[in-house]
Amino acid sequence: MLESYAEFLAKQGGEDACVAYFYHCRWPDGYRCPLCGHREAYTIATRRRPLYECARCRYQASVTSGTCMEGTRTSLSKWLFTIERMSDPSSGINAAQLAKQIGVTYKTAHAMMNKIRASLLLEHDGAERLSGRVEAGLSIYGPSLPSLFELNEQEQPVAAAMEIDEAGQPVRWSWMVLEREQMHGGSLTKEARQLVKRERFASDPVSQANDVHRSWLLTVRHCRTMVPILRTEFKRIRTTYRGIGASSLPKYLAEASFRWNAWQNGGDCVRLMVQACQAFRHVQRSPAGLRSAC
Repeated sequence: MLESYAEFLAKQGGEDACVAYFYHCRWPDGYRCPLCGHREAYTIATRRRPLYECARCRYQASVTSGTCMEGTRTSLSKWLFTIERMSDPSSGINAAQLAKQIGVTYKTAHAMMNKIRASLLLEHDGAERLSGRVEAGLSIYGPSLPSLFELNEQEQPVAAAMEIDEAGQPVRWSWMVLEREQMHGGSLTKEARQLVKRERFASDPVSQANDVHRSWLLTVRHCRTMVPILRTEFKRIRTTYRGIGASSLPKYLAEASFRWNAWQNGGDCVRLMVQACQAFRHVQRSPAGLRSAC
């Protein structure tokens, strides 16, 4: 049975322990100013969350500044609970369920999950490209078995690719949501397949020599390691969430691939997801006075 938010908070050691966890995820080697990189800072403890003022440039930062959680009024323990649920492959959770569990409105829960997914999408787009042996081809996201000829309105073409190691084991997978203009009937155009190679494969000759199969039938036939994994992940998305449109699908695929890749490679998925949410954005200097973000 999944633990409740109250049980989770007790296990973590309270709100302060959760704030400390976010601190160590962001600055595992000790504080470093997001603006100038200096390592020394003064702690301002009069705020709801500690604020750190750089001893060199006086830039003020918190564990949430410059992250997807900047300006949040929701406790960090609830953010951590949300991330833990989203990182668990055995317990899918949607915004309605999350809102009930952590005691926030549906709007707040949906916004939290959407910000986390947006961070994971940025992580996916900046990830290292697949190299060596790669299985790749057309996949169809939709509520039913894909058509071999024409897509219906509820089906969305997705190019999926999976890196395979020398022992024949899957390492990590990547994807691209495609436009219908990149399809010819039930197949990917040549230009779309070339685009997938440019965007998702490493540039070396060995990696570029892999095929991107143009149809779902060919993908099933030739990508026997990847296809069962895709089917499982697509089913998990469909059964946990409802009515995902083409514009939102990339964020849900980013969540699925990030989680699968982290677990497959033995990573601490919760910590990695927190760090993806904390990835620094561009920090602009204020025109005058102290520069701060919290």
